[in-house]
Amino acid sequence: MKRLVLRWIVGYDELNNRIYRRQTINVDDSFTQENAQTVVDILDKYSKYICESAQVVTTEEVGDII
Repeated sequence: MKRLVLRWIVGYDELNNRIYRRQTINVDDSFTQENAQTVVDILDKYSKYICESAQVVTTEEVGDII
């Protein structure tokens, strides 16, 4: 299972520190870094926020869970 995890700058507090919001999007296992860059470029273009970082995260099961 893969996820695209985005970190958006959504504003600034009274001390001018950044305020962040995370967004997670489930993606297909064939999703690549190039796909991620394309998605980030499109979302960044149409969002009022700034995408500070993006990560493609792969999750694998490690064994039986009871």
